[in-house]
Amino acid sequence: MSGKKFNLVGKARRRVDGRAKVTGRTVFADDLVLPRMVFCKLVRSPHPHARVLSVDGSRAMKIPGVLLVLSGRDTPNEYGILPVSQDETGLATEKVRYVGDPVAAVIATSERVAEEAMEMVQVEYEPLTTIAEPEDALATPEPRIHDYGEEGNIHKRVHFRFGDVDESLAASDHVFENSFHFIGNTHAAMEQHASVADIDRNGKITLWSSTQCPHYVHRALQKTLDIPADRIRVIACHNGGGFGGKSDILNHEIVVTVAALKLGRPVKCTLTREEVFYAHRGRHPVKMKLRTGVNSDGILQGMDLQTVVDGGGYGSYGVASLFYTGALSTVTYHLPRYRFRGVRTFTNKPACGPKRGHGTPQPRFGQEVQLDMIAESLNLDPAELRLRNLVQPNSLTANYLKVGTIGLGDCIRKVTESSGWNDKFRKMGDGRGFGLACSSYLCGAGLAIYWNKLPQSGVQLQIDRSGRVTVFCGATEIGQGSDDVLLGIVAEILGIDPMHMTAVTGDTELTPVDLGSYSSRVTLMMGNAAIQAAERARDMIGSAVAKKLDLPEKRLVFAGGRVFDHEDPEKGMDWRDAVWAGEEMHGTLGTVGSYTPPRPAAKFKGGGVGPSPAYSFTACVTEVEVDR
Repeated sequence: MSGKKFNLVGKARRRVDGRAKVTGRTVFADDLVLPRMVFCKLVRSPHPHARVLSVDGSRAMKIPGVLLVLSGRDTPNEYGILPVSQDETGLATEKVRYVGDPVAAVIATSERVAEEAMEMVQVEYEPLTTIAEPEDALATPEPRIHDYGEEGNIHKRVHFRFGDVDESLAASDHVFENSFHFIGNTHAAMEQHASVADIDRNGKITLWSSTQCPHYVHRALQKTLDIPADRIRVIACHNGGGFGGKSDILNHEIVVTVAALKLGRPVKCTLTREEVFYAHRGRHPVKMKLRTGVNSDGILQGMDLQTVVDGGGYGSYGVASLFYTGALSTVTYHLPRYRFRGVRTFTNKPACGPKRGHGTPQPRFGQEVQLDMIAESLNLDPAELRLRNLVQPNSLTANYLKVGTIGLGDCIRKVTESSGWNDKFRKMGDGRGFGLACSSYLCGAGLAIYWNKLPQSGVQLQIDRSGRVTVFCGATEIGQGSDDVLLGIVAEILGIDPMHMTAVTGDTELTPVDLGSYSSRVTLMMGNAAIQAAERARDMIGSAVAKKLDLPEKRLVFAGGRVFDHEDPEKGMDWRDAVWAGEEMHGTLGTVGSYTPPRPAAKFKGGGVGPSPAYSFTACVTEVEVDR
């Protein structure tokens, strides 16, 4: 589609789901009310680290309206988003690993009754030494928070070296060494997490959930429930924001499915705002040290980056986050030689995971601040320093990441010009500052979380005799507008109005697999699959219309709800008639499309983290006033 003039793509228009959202008709997970539905509340640990000696729900079961009390015995199978970190259970079995770790669940006829019964569940604990900080984890191998991992309370160590970094630092005119601490934070999405599970008369389980990744939840349920995948259906409800916090498999999703199977009726669990902070999976706190060599003209010669990552109580996406902490530091600025040493530790806090950038904002903060320090020391303009060091288009970084197009130079020039940079920088007076920062990120990972050669996104089109096009895709609408993008791309190619189309998304039973809404992947990967499916549909219909009109197919234009001859626009037919012609020639109209990213160039262990079909770049200028 590159090089074409578009009718829809890139143009302002009404979102296909906009009316439903602003009128309150969009259905979120907590809006669901099913016949005979009951409610689940989770009993959480008051201890950061303890053995679970016993769980007794007998007193809770005596409360009228209480139907079931679950413990770790009911959810023994381990799961995890990454194959290397299968370390969670729906409810804690032998240990709790942070304050708020779920240890039991109460299912009752109302939330009020379930909350009352929670107080009656008796849990006996044996407190263990608390590992509160990464330094504690490094210095305290016992007691171990998990029995797996590289050593003691170290989850993973990573060490990469590309070129002789020590030599490059020794040969540099200047070496800057700085330490930074990026504190953790959470997503704070407007919608709390919620899930509803139901079981039909044939024993098939359906889970509706506020998840970004229904495909991964489906895989985890198959493992934890130990039932065939075709007996499980996961439907991602519209999300009221995700930002990475709903891209993991969370305890309540496992628990409600187990409860529904035991009770034979629908079970809902909606987390409170406080519980969302326990579920968390927020941005990792990172302590980092950067040693960067630079010549007097400001050209970077090499970098040595060391990070210590606080992972919290479970693995989550943590191994990938650790790799990303080092992998993408070479994508924004050219570093001819680069070394990264990182460690992720377990601590007795809620598990960290992916949050908007998935491990990359932390070192980006350190690198951008250090660049300002370098500019100050060398008496260079920070914007000019960045422009001198940009990665070049169509290049290969030191760690074998293929960078195609890069518009960061234009971004820097535009933000400095529009902000009045030359008139304000270092001229703002006491208590006021004017700063520039840049960043880069991938557009979807080059490799799936569980490695395979399968497509990462699929799209299916169904066209009925009214001319309505229904588009099926596993991607999840989390507020970012992916349903609108999906229909807009297909509508652009077929020349029809997206408001007269239907999107069916995020349903593991009805839609082709898409790995989920994370890592800025959806528009690129889902979009390419949609282009392929739509072009195949256009070709089927175009061949039939060309035959009807006795025209070469290459002269046909699909636009404005018509298919017509571009040399004689009056010669053509409306979309519905074109669909009928297509079905007359080809039978029932339906097509599929899929997208698989190019294979990464890197061959070293860990080289699968960082490659992407494309990278995005940003630059921003901020004016700050600080009260004295």
